[in-house]
Amino acid sequence: MAIARVHLPQGDEAALQQWVYNHGYHLPRFLNLPADAREPAADGKVHEFLADRSIFYSRFFLGLKDLFLLDLGFDRYGRSIATEMGRRIPVSLAVMGPSFILTALAALSLSVYSAYRAGSRFDRGIAMASIITLSIALPVWLLATTFFFGKLLPILPIYGSVLPAILVAFLAGLGGQVRFYRTVFADRTGAFSVKAARLRGLSEARVIGRYVFLPGLIPVLTTLILSLPFLITGSLLLEQYFGIPGMGDMMYSAIIAQDFEVIETLVVLGAFLFMLGTLMTDIAYVLVDPRMELK
Repeated sequence: MAIARVHLPQGDEAALQQWVYNHGYHLPRFLNLPADAREPAADGKVHEFLADRSIFYSRFFLGLKDLFLLDLGFDRYGRSIATEMGRRIPVSLAVMGPSFILTALAALSLSVYSAYRAGSRFDRGIAMASIITLSIALPVWLLATTFFFGKLLPILPIYGSVLPAILVAFLAGLGGQVRFYRTVFADRTGAFSVKAARLRGLSEARVIGRYVFLPGLIPVLTTLILSLPFLITGSLLLEQYFGIPGMGDMMYSAIIAQDFEVIETLVVLGAFLFMLGTLMTDIAYVLVDPRMELK
C-alpha cells in the first residue's frame, strides 16, 4: 500500500486497493502456498482463486515469464518500459562502448610495454601518471572537461554531446586498469617459461605475446568481461551531467519520480547481465587456457 500511496497520493482506500490489484501486488511474492488463499493479501482482500492455481503462480515466477517474453509493463506515465529501454540502450552504448574499447586497448598496450620495460623511465612515468589519474575523482574530471571544452577550447557542445562523456569515461578508468594490468604482466615477465623461451632463441615479440600476454589474460578477462554489463546499463552520473538520455538517465529519472516498476526492471536487468558476464568469463577462461575444462 505504501507504493500505491506514492503513485496515488490523493487516492482513497478503494483506489489504493484497486491499484495494488491492477499491478499484481496482491499475488504471493515467491510461492503460492495454500495459506495465501485464506489470508488477506496486500490489497486487504482474500483471493480464494489462488487455491486453484499452481504453486508457481506468484509475482516472482510470473515476473520471470514476463522478463523472458520482454513484457516489462509500463511506467507511471503509461509508456512501455521495453520500448523506452529499446530507445535508450543504443544511446548508452554510444557512450560506454567507445570508452570501453579505447580504455582496454590503451591500458593493455601501456601495461604490457611498461611491464616489459620494468624499472625504466617509461615504466616509472606510466606508474606516476596512472597513480595521478587514479587519485582524481570522477566529479573532478567532469568539471575539468567542462572548463576545457567550455572555456579554453569551445569546439563542441558540452550538454547533449557524447564526446566529452567518452573522454571522461576513458580518463577516469585508464589509471586503475593500467596499474592492475601492469602488475599482472610484470609477474609473468620473470616466469621460467619466459626465460626458457628466450634461451630457445624466440623473438622478443613472440616471447611477450605468447608467454607474457596470453597467460596474463585470465585476470584481465575477469575485469573486462564483468564490465560489459555497464555498456548497456550506462552511467548514471555521466549521462545526467552531460544530458545524455541513456539507461543511466532512465534509472535516475525513475528514482526521482519513485517509479518502482522501472526501478525493479532495471535492477533485474543489471543482475541478469552480471550473471551472464560471469558465465562469459568462465567460457573465456577455457578459450584462453586449454588446460581448463568447462564443466
